[in-house]
Amino acid sequence: MIDLTYLNIISFFLIFFIGLPHGSFDGAVASLIGFKTKYQFTKFVIYYLILFCFVVIFWVNFPIVSLIIFLLMTIVHFGLCDWSFYNVNKNKIPITLAHGMSVIFGIIYFNEEEAFKIFEYLTNNNIYLFKNYIFIAYIITLVLIIYFIYLSLYEKKIRQGIFEILALLIIFYLFDPILSFAIYFCFFHSYKHLKQLITNIYLHIQNKKFVIISTILFTLISWIGSFVVILYLAQNINLYESFLRVIFIGLAALTLPHMFLVDFLYRKKF
Repeated sequence: MIDLTYLNIISFFLIFFIGLPHGSFDGAVASLIGFKTKYQFTKFVIYYLILFCFVVIFWVNFPIVSLIIFLLMTIVHFGLCDWSFYNVNKNKIPITLAHGMSVIFGIIYFNEEEAFKIFEYLTNNNIYLFKNYIFIAYIITLVLIIYFIYLSLYEKKIRQGIFEILALLIIFYLFDPILSFAIYFCFFHSYKHLKQLITNIYLHIQNKKFVIISTILFTLISWIGSFVVILYLAQNINLYESFLRVIFIGLAALTLPHMFLVDFLYRKKF
């Protein structure tokens, strides 16, 4: 059993109060891609909730499969955000995978024991069998980073990515997996996502009041819902495990509709 430490608390609060609100702009994203009327926006919210509930139910019944799918979705989502941030139209797959895999497997590589302990908490299963094969992911990640460096010789726009990946790997080496994830999620991924999104909101949405109200409302709902579930879970498990389950299973449940909205609809239009 692992107790809640001060660094854990800082990490969880960063994710709750900085990381989660970036997804609360999904109401504005929905408006940008065409869910403009009250009826259309209500349909969007219903679809969003259905996908959210589906992921939670699926995770409860198939935790190991869900964890693997979540890691893969996170790699793709983080990587696509980085690729689009460079504003290049080619080498989408290698750039996406280089960034996404360097984040996920960089954190795991430098914090392997702690990372697999977290995975065990999230799945209620002994998943250490996968640890015997994780080296394959490390090798693929290293090859992709080397290829990314090679691409940067011919594409100036992505050269800053070399320094970013290096900086992230140093962060992952210095800090535990929860704080490493929080730093990337809050100060790298959320920044890039919001920088692009706010520009398009300013240019294409006239009703700025709607953007503010919907974002605040979605943020409050996510905060209140998270703390209610944490208090409920804390009756049977410790606070550390309660926070872990709410944050990462909750993020998985939010990532699926968020990816559909941002990566498959929003990025096509903008």
